[in-house]
Amino acid sequence: MPRLAREKKEAMEEITKDAIFQAAYEILMEGSWHDLTMERLAKRTGIAKGTVYNYFRNKSDVIGFIVLKTSASMRNEILNLDCEKGDPRELLAAVLDILMKDLFSNRLGVSAVGKALGEGGRPFSAEDDPFREIRRRMLFVLERGIEEGVFKKCDPVVAEEGIQSLIRGMAHRIGNGELVGMDESLPIFLNETILAGLAPARKEECSE
Repeated sequence: MPRLAREKKEAMEEITKDAIFQAAYEILMEGSWHDLTMERLAKRTGIAKGTVYNYFRNKSDVIGFIVLKTSASMRNEILNLDCEKGDPRELLAAVLDILMKDLFSNRLGVSAVGKALGEGGRPFSAEDDPFREIRRRMLFVLERGIEEGVFKKCDPVVAEEGIQSLIRGMAHRIGNGELVGMDESLPIFLNETILAGLAPARKEECSE
């Protein structure tokens, strides 16, 4: 296939996928995971049902695409951090700040995807999870911080899991329409609380 023809085909495919994304997003926002069917998706998009299946095997694939689209900027921002260098405390603070701000700024996306995931949508295996590398980065920063004495001695796996649990709980509440008006104060408070909890004990405290 000539280069120009291939590029035109790829551009049309991207436009079609974006249209499917928008339609699926709207259906989830208006209803629930159960309302998202391939037939309804095709009708809302204005394309043949078979065309939808050309891009997505099922609605779990559609949810996966929504997750990737709505989290792309946040994931890129975190993955561009150089976790090999710099103060682990500052790196962890940066990761937490990016994650929490994205939850609030992407409130509608969090709500739509949260509905689907809460009602049975499981778009990724553990190996394909797009947030897997982010979790690895966070774990690496925690391990570095503990090794260098920036963070207190603790199990980094437990610490990372605790942070993830907190963020997931926050995402759940945001998805339910809660925490309105706390998009600036709550991330600052949680960030400071997490970092304070990881701080090593001061010498005078150890000697008491």
